[in-house]
Amino acid sequence: MKKRLLFSLALLSAFAVVAQTQYGWVEKSMFGGVPRHRCVGLTIGNRGYMGLGHYNSTGNVAFEDWWEYDPGSDTWAQKANFPGGPRYHSAGFAIGGYAYVGTGRDEIGYNYQDFYRYDPVTNTWSAIANFPGPARRGAVGFAINGKGYVTTGSYYTDIFEYNPGTNTWTPKATFPGAGRLSAVGFSIGNKGYVTTGDVGGPSNDMWEFDPVANSWLQRASLPGLARMEAAGFELMGKGYVGTGDNYSSGTNYQDFWCFDPASNTWVQVADFGGAARRYLTTFTIGNRAYAGLGTSGINYGDLWEFGTMNGVEEKIPAIEELHTYPNPAQEEIFVTVPAKITEGELLLIDHNGRLLRKMENLRGGALRIEREGLAAGIYFLSLRENGATKANGKIILR
Repeated sequence: MKKRLLFSLALLSAFAVVAQTQYGWVEKSMFGGVPRHRCVGLTIGNRGYMGLGHYNSTGNVAFEDWWEYDPGSDTWAQKANFPGGPRYHSAGFAIGGYAYVGTGRDEIGYNYQDFYRYDPVTNTWSAIANFPGPARRGAVGFAINGKGYVTTGSYYTDIFEYNPGTNTWTPKATFPGAGRLSAVGFSIGNKGYVTTGDVGGPSNDMWEFDPVANSWLQRASLPGLARMEAAGFELMGKGYVGTGDNYSSGTNYQDFWCFDPASNTWVQVADFGGAARRYLTTFTIGNRAYAGLGTSGINYGDLWEFGTMNGVEEKIPAIEELHTYPNPAQEEIFVTVPAKITEGELLLIDHNGRLLRKMENLRGGALRIEREGLAAGIYFLSLRENGATKANGKIILR
């Protein structure tokens, strides 16, 4: 199969370019099973795993199959089926060479609390203690220092810690954000992170969980558009969040953002290499992340690898910075749209990630933005064309 490659340059800030390190997406072998979405993805050692999930056809079709990905040979192998039966929107995490998968929903809409452990050496599943919270779907799972955590889902705010040594679950400090469905969750070092999701609409808040202090801390919100049904992963000590949509089955996104916990800042990186979509499934192996499956109304079976692209000599156009003037402004501000843009759209976004205005059918040249009642503060601009981000900017209104 011919592989496609997409590149970007890492960013110093949300709108400045680092010229030294190139990142990109490389298309890999197609998923071994039927294309689908709302799957589980996780890593055990040097292998990635994806499975379960569903697609909508003449009815709701759910899956129980489990697949292993070998990045060395770029191949998929089917493993023992998940014993809980066909289901989707389940949660999972990996600890000590085992995968733990549970909760979720079946084809007739029944939500579950059961949990199972997968042993890749023996290729077998075994039941563990049921998740003690209410049955749910769309929860997030992550692992920190040998313990597993499951939180949110079905608009709940509880979080439980799983101890594999004692096979017990313990309630921890309640998630302080709004209850939500289809959020993004991952761990970086000894902290867990939860962001975005359906709170009755899209969201972009970011929360950090400290299991030692048993406390939550709100962190910088995702600066891109608020979203639900997005995807995320940890890579080399940073978090990545992208894709998703603005409401269920709504406008699908392709952009990706990187979170640095040390500086509490986000930067935009290369758009996802495949088509814009929701319910992308991810896992990380070493210094590479993998993302695939998902849906935009079309169910996908592709897989893409993300990481630094060593040895790439060609200069790839990065996401540019929009030139704006005057800035700060009082009543109006002018934006220079790059000459190469022939059919662009400009999004005006507030600091909470809410889309305030969209200007369409733009061509290169000067564009005037009237204040028209906007409050004083900082606003972000995103120039897109054919679904891809071309330039970003920031304006300040006095």
